[in-house]
Formats: sequence, structure tokens, C-alpha cells
Amino acid sequence: MTEFNAAFWEIQADSVYLENLPAERGLWFETEQDRQRRYALQDFFRTVLPEVKAVIESHLTPRQQQIITLYYFQGRTQEEIARLLGLTQSTVSRHLFGTVRDGRKVGGALTKLRKVFRKGNSGAVNEALQCLQQHFWATANLG
Repeated sequence: MTEFNAAFWEIQADSVYLENLPAERGLWFETEQDRQRRYALQDFFRTVLPEVKAVIESHLTPRQQQIITLYYFQGRTQEEIARLLGLTQSTVSRHLFGTVRDGRKVGGALTKLRKVFRKGNSGAVNEALQCLQQHFWATANLG
């Protein structure tokens, strides 16, 4: 007998019922506003990716760079990264997010990156954010 997998669970339904459902009720229905926002987000990420990668290379340790790349750009889990690099999962987590000491968050690649971007020295990212906000405001009237 095959094993139950909830991701592929099917419920039988009469095709007449399904054909009478309006397209707007479909799972993947996308309004024009949704589509415009999706395109704007794609443009934003394409614009800021080189800047983000440059900040990663210039402000993080080689180990943090490696873990950030595996986690965010390759979509690996902390457990997979730990096995790949011969570390524990908690060590990978600390490299990514830091740890709390005396009530304060210390260390971690994301903490370093947040500090760099909060300083606002990244003109390309700030400009792309402003463009994204303007696009979202403009498309708010479409819906």
C-alpha cells in the first residue's frame, strides 16, 4: 500500500461543479494589481541583488557568506547546511541570526547586514525601495 502524502491528497469533485466556478475563485487567480505588484517586486529584487551580494562580500566573514548563500540563495535548510559543513544546526543558526546574551542580540550575519542597510549608505537599494513604493501606490488604485 502507498504511503499517505497530504501534499498530493485529492478530493473527487464532479467536473460540472468545477466548470461553474468563476475564475476569480480559482487558487491561482491573479488580479491586474497583483500582477503589477509581482512584476514590480521582480524588478526590485533584480535591481538590488548585486548590491546585496556586494554588501555580503564586504561585511561578512567567509563562513557567514557561505551560510547566507546556502540558506537564502540556494534554499538549503539549517540541517542540510550543518551536515554539509560539518557543523551543528545551532551553530548554523547562530551564524545566521546571532544569539541573545544579557538580553541583547549579538552576532549573526543578518544583524550585521541590517546595520549596514540601516546606515543608508546603499544608494541603489534606497532608490529601488522608493521606486517600489511609488509603484505600489500607483497600482493601489487598480484594485
